Amino acid sequence: MKCAIHTDRDAVAACSTCGRFVCPECKVSIGGRDYCNTCLQSRLKTGAWPGQPPTNACNSGMGPNTPVPEEIRGWNWGGFLATWIWGVGNNVWISLIALLGLIPWIGWIIELVMHIVLGIHGNEWAWQRKKWESIEHFKKTQRTWMWWGVSLLIAYVIFAIALVVLMFSLYKIGANLGIDKNLWGNMMPWL
Repeated sequence: MKCAIHTDRDAVAACSTCGRFVCPECKVSIGGRDYCNTCLQSRLKTGAWPGQPPTNACNSGMGPNTPVPEEIRGWNWGGFLATWIWGVGNNVWISLIALLGLIPWIGWIIELVMHIVLGIHGNEWAWQRKKWESIEHFKKTQRTWMWWGVSLLIAYVIFAIALVVLMFSLYKIGANLGIDKNLWGNMMPWL
């Protein structure tokens, strides 16, 4: 057999990746396996030694035991502000517990706890439960979720203020028309 690169030389091994025969000059041995220079160079460009995944490979979406890169650890504003909406978009189904906030009297406590838990663990859970192209893709998407959460918060505050203004206006109109204040007191016990 002759070398695939140097056709005038005898081959001493076959590349473990492409199977081409190579001479001693073209052969590189790593971990007991032989590679041609061409395959080795192309694999090194991806940051991987032959037989190992690239170092920049994205291990996201592989379940709860997946290691989370250090650069994405930290507070998740999207999970904190958008709770269950963020959770559905990131396959973090435990976030649906925040819907128990609709339960009278104690619901707000459950919802507050979920806001905090998703803020603390949101990045970790989103990384482990959904496949991402890269760390940069993950960060960009979470930044978008943060802005959606801020938008929801602003909309909620505007709605609450508008509701208070409307109720106060109705109370004043009713008072000017001579409607009994007890009627308004039953509708708005805080007045």
